[in-house]
This record gives sequence, structure tokens and C-alpha cells, in this order.
Amino acid sequence: MDAPEPGSSVDPSATDRGWQRWFGLALLALALIGLWQVPWLGGLVYPFRVFGTFVHELSHGLAAILTGGDFVRFAVSPDLSGVAHSAGGIRFVVASAGYVGSAVFGGALLVLHARLMSSRTLLFALGLGLGLLCLLFVRNLFGIAAGLVLTLALVTAAAKLSTTLSDLLVDVLALQLILDGYDSLFTVFALARAGGVRSDAETMASLTWLPATWWAVIWMLLSTVVLFAALRLAVRR
Repeated sequence: MDAPEPGSSVDPSATDRGWQRWFGLALLALALIGLWQVPWLGGLVYPFRVFGTFVHELSHGLAAILTGGDFVRFAVSPDLSGVAHSAGGIRFVVASAGYVGSAVFGGALLVLHARLMSSRTLLFALGLGLGLLCLLFVRNLFGIAAGLVLTLALVTAAAKLSTTLSDLLVDVLALQLILDGYDSLFTVFALARAGGVRSDAETMASLTWLPATWWAVIWMLLSTVVLFAALRLAVRR
């Protein structure tokens, strides 16, 4: 009998770990979505959602820069809303970049954690990057305070948390960003009931022939695609 070729065998334990990783991240994603919808539990994920708002607004600014415009400033409010001010650029791309950029950044964070960098390195880089960008572009008191608190929390977590907890923290941050597209659907319906507040989806509706709810669904579907693509890259051998 011929000997098997090198590298042709599959380690069953590696396959099992891959499926456990898939299952664990899927459960974590569902838990985050559920926590968004329970008001008295919302405080548990509030810091992560504030972090998501920062990335969302920064994505608008980065899109403006990449399409030939300028990123002027942005603000983040305690109610998790935010506004980014930019000049020039392609408005269609800039308006859609908040949810798209958040999903892509979250997916990249998940893959980097699985493939290239330790959770401690990622947390430290996120903390320093967020702190620098806050000092450069944030122009409201809550935004500056929240940004600096998040910076301190991320750097401290990188230095103090165990590997297991720092791994979990990176996963939560990444999934929170990817699932930002799901939040767009909830936001559109909530703002439609409240009235008087303009969302990214309504901005896109004014630029295209698609209604705001369609854009919210598109971003939700895009988040789903990014989630499964990132999970596949993160757990494959």
C-alpha cells in the first residue's frame, strides 16, 4: 500500500476546532443583536456600540479622503448618533461608507486576529489609533471624553487581560462592527417613527431612486456577506 502524500491528511481535531469557532462566533453575533433590542441590557454593550459609532463616522471621513475630498471633523453623541463633516469627494460613496466601512473593518479585524496578529497587539493598535484620530478630528466634548476613555480601556485591556479575555474582546469588537449593517435597519424604522432626524439611508435615498428602507436592507445583507466571508477566512486551516 502506498504511503499517503505529505500534507494530504486532515487533522480531525483541527476540523472540530474550526466548527467550534464557527459556532461560538455565530452565537456571539446573535447575542449581540439580542442585547441591542433589550433596553435594560443595553448598558452591557453600550461601550462597544460607542466604539462602533466612532468607526462608522471615521469610515465616512476616510471615504471622503479616498474619493478626493477632505475630512473636516466629526462628533459622537451619548445616544450613539454621530455626524461627520467632509468637503468634496464622491457623495454617493461617502454617504454609504459608514455601514460598509464598519463591516469591512470588522471583517478585517476578525481575519487579522485569526491569521496575523495577537489580540493584545490588535487592542493596543486600536487604542492608539482611536486616541490619535480623536485628537485630530473630534470636536465635541462627549466625543473627546468617550474617545479617550475607550483609548485607555483598549490599551489597558491589551496590557492586563488574559489571552482568553483579550481574544473574546477582539471578537466582540469585530462582530459589533460587522453587525452595524443590521443596526441600520433598526435605526431607519426608529427614526421614521421619531421624525426630524436624517439618517445615512435617507441621504442615500435622496441620491438614488431606492427608498431608505431598501438601503438599510442592502447594508444588512452586505454585513451578512462580510460576516460569513470573514468567518470562513478566520476558521479555515
